[in-house]
Amino acid sequence: MIRFVLSIFCLIGFVGLQAQESIYDILPDTTCLAIEVYGETELYVGDDLFSLINGGADLYHEFGFAEVLVSEIVVPGADPLKVEIYDMGSPEAAWGIYSLTVTSNARAFYAGVAGRRGEGFAQFIQGNYMIYIYYDQIEDAELQYVAGCLSERIESSYPPPEIMNAVDVGGEKAEKIVYFKGNLGLSSVYNFHYKDVFGYKQGAVAIYPELKIILLEYENEEECSERNIDAREFFLNSTKYHDQLTLRGSYYMKDRKEQEVAVYYETSFLVIFIYPGEKDVNEMREEIVERMSRH
Repeated sequence: MIRFVLSIFCLIGFVGLQAQESIYDILPDTTCLAIEVYGETELYVGDDLFSLINGGADLYHEFGFAEVLVSEIVVPGADPLKVEIYDMGSPEAAWGIYSLTVTSNARAFYAGVAGRRGEGFAQFIQGNYMIYIYYDQIEDAELQYVAGCLSERIESSYPPPEIMNAVDVGGEKAEKIVYFKGNLGLSSVYNFHYKDVFGYKQGAVAIYPELKIILLEYENEEECSERNIDAREFFLNSTKYHDQLTLRGSYYMKDRKEQEVAVYYETSFLVIFIYPGEKDVNEMREEIVERMSRH
């Protein structure tokens, strides 16, 4: 019976769902046939997140995390599902935390604007929200149905931030592309220092087997210039880096793994390449500049 109901509902679509006004409205009601919320829901606001996540909550807050709603959903014939709905405060933040929480061996999951599925969980983003669904055993069609019911109750969807597209110039498929804000996000892909050396507004990185391309954007050209000068002075006096070389509009250094770190100043943004050995990065830098000029 449950399969018949789900099949019919998938054919007619999620018609008649009410517009979502709060995080509670994302939970299914009678418009989502054959599933229901089980027990009490729990809302974690602001610093309450630390009691839900054992480590890692700081990264959520760096993006502007607002609240998370935790509930159980029952599908007939399956074990209860645990659902966590994170309001990240903005679509950019949702994309950011989604890009930074990627797990190995995850595969595509078709819900929201981007989704993945791993062992015992599914994850997707829509609008300001990132949603986790945890399960023990469930049929694919039923899991997809629950995710579709949740995502369709969120009013808006947004593509990835433009800066994520601008940084993807490596000429091959990137292992991953990450959007971040603040030093915690940046340090998760490359640890320049324990403090925020660059003071940027937003950033993205494209990671390839032997290359990282980092793009840091600022509010305006003046701020970028000032921050770039401060960062350059910091690295010139740092013992973590050596073989520093400064040229007009760029500076270069090697880290403790003997990787080249090349930093280019481009009006309102910085482009940073990190790679072993020698590499000509000029074409990639020019492509990023062209893409950012259209952004």
